[in-house]
Amino acid sequence: MAEQGQVGRYQIREIIGRGAMGVVYLAYDPQIGRRVALKTVRPLEGARPEEIAESKARFLREAQAAGKLLHPNIVTIFDVFEDRGVLYIAMEYVEGVLLDRFCSAKTLLPVEKTLMLVGQGLAALHYAHRNGIVHRDIKPSNLMVVDGETLKVMDFGVARQQGASLTQTGMVVGTPHYMSPEQIEGKLLDGRSDVFSMGVVLYELLTGERPFQGEEISTVIYRILHSDPVPAREINPALPEYLSAVLHRALAKNVEDRFPTAKSFGEALQRYVEPQAAPSPREELPSSGLRHDDYLPPPPSSGIRRRRKHFSAPWKAIGLIALIVALVGAAWVARGFLQQRDSGKGIGIAGGPSHQMLPRALTVVTDPPGAKLFVDGQPTRAVLAPGAGQRPRILEARLGCLSARTELTAGTPSPIRLKLAPGPYQVPVTSTPAGAQVIVDGKETGLTTPAQLPRQDCAPFTLALVLKGWQRKEVRVDPSREASVELALKEVPPTGTLRVESASGKIQVYEGDRLLGSSGQNLDLAAGEHDLTFVDPVLRGSRGQKVDVPGGGKVRIRVGPFETGRVFLYGKPINDGKVYVDGRFLEELPLNGTTPLAVGRHHFRVVSPSGKRVSFSWTLVPGDQSRVVDFDKGGVESP
Repeated sequence: MAEQGQVGRYQIREIIGRGAMGVVYLAYDPQIGRRVALKTVRPLEGARPEEIAESKARFLREAQAAGKLLHPNIVTIFDVFEDRGVLYIAMEYVEGVLLDRFCSAKTLLPVEKTLMLVGQGLAALHYAHRNGIVHRDIKPSNLMVVDGETLKVMDFGVARQQGASLTQTGMVVGTPHYMSPEQIEGKLLDGRSDVFSMGVVLYELLTGERPFQGEEISTVIYRILHSDPVPAREINPALPEYLSAVLHRALAKNVEDRFPTAKSFGEALQRYVEPQAAPSPREELPSSGLRHDDYLPPPPSSGIRRRRKHFSAPWKAIGLIALIVALVGAAWVARGFLQQRDSGKGIGIAGGPSHQMLPRALTVVTDPPGAKLFVDGQPTRAVLAPGAGQRPRILEARLGCLSARTELTAGTPSPIRLKLAPGPYQVPVTSTPAGAQVIVDGKETGLTTPAQLPRQDCAPFTLALVLKGWQRKEVRVDPSREASVELALKEVPPTGTLRVESASGKIQVYEGDRLLGSSGQNLDLAAGEHDLTFVDPVLRGSRGQKVDVPGGGKVRIRVGPFETGRVFLYGKPINDGKVYVDGRFLEELPLNGTTPLAVGRHHFRVVSPSGKRVSFSWTLVPGDQSRVVDFDKGGVESP
């Protein structure tokens, strides 16, 4: 397909990935002027034509439904179509690191960062579930971290609508280690299946091990259905028991025992990250309508052993706040005593004329949660009501482009509930090095970094930084999540020129799977060593060579001719059919040695007029050689 150069309206640039479902290309959409990731989707192997047609129609319907999902943490699907019998998904092209890089014991991320990234993934899943879409293949290799801070959920193109059965011609769709029990059993699914899969991912990110292990797939499936995983704290003793309890609930085998929604799972993680923002046990969450018990995990079961008796991180934070309140209260008592002593008056009893009210700690609940708190413009973690006779203070909550303000007085009731709303604001944008042009949604702003970018709403936007001599940097910014943007630019690497010459016609030059060009062309490459492959597309020959390209210089390489052999190929009981060599059509049976092929190993596929196929490998040598294809036996033999 890469040789075609174009599929639909998309111009193929290079192969950027291969997976179980097909190949992923980097392509260019000339109508919109943007790069896209173009993914092929293979039909069901061995299916009947009517099954393939029905499967294609269903895929197009469901991929189009997934394409309606527009969320900053979901890779956007732009287009789904069929071209020459192959299905394609055109989606947002993003560069980042797959989350599976951080799933080993040596590469674990800090707990707070892990929870932040998983929380973003759960927010994306909650949005998809509200729109009737279940992902059904959540795993670390489908989760990408962009710029170290933003999680993108990929492959929503294979998602299914809620309530759809996940079996097709005896096949269960999904990756076994991350599948929910109901998914393995082929039951109807809802969003709680994705909750289970994300629980498996979180367990692996916190411990470096999968919760359900086994050398055989059958063992993995049995343990998902019947065995509880080892408690996370037995693998990573540094984890607090609270997170072990969260995982215990997320990985419940009965869907009724799990978190009811991805959002409630995320709020349970948020309670660990920012314990002061959590509702009290009797309060309800204003943003979701869920009761406290719907998002906090149940107490650890007897199977989760308590290995440490000192307090976990959340309780340390609560204790610190209590200590601050006590110290402030003591200071107010001492101040009142000195003032009353100096004036010759005694300290009044509560209700008396000289009574002074001590400061109270106030609980602040924001909708949406996670906002940072400021009192009189200064960041704070503990919000205290002013004492009697003190001036009012201004409490402000900020979450990206969202904010809310209220006045604090001695009589302000607790809890304080703040509904965040958008308003005019500025996004600080910095870069290393400074001086880069700031471009928003493709339009120049006239600003250079460091800059204060004015915004009026919470709509996500594309930010690009351009600086001569440095690579262009482009990111997607969601103001509801990011209060500032800091980007590090990469220098444009020095380049050199490679020219390949050949006396035997056009030679294609590849680096890995990427076609660089042909012989006779001047090819610009990054300075340094390159592992290149020279391919003769006519003779189907290839030859590898390492080439050192000097920065600012030019290197010439001459590719010698390929040795060839003549091939004679016949068929029985009929001597008719099409012959394909190395995936491309060569000519019709019989082959009478008229088309030479390069010496070396080649893959042959012969298809009879009735559709019978015979595939085999053939190592060619110089000179003549012949074989006979037996369509009835499905093999080859010497004549």
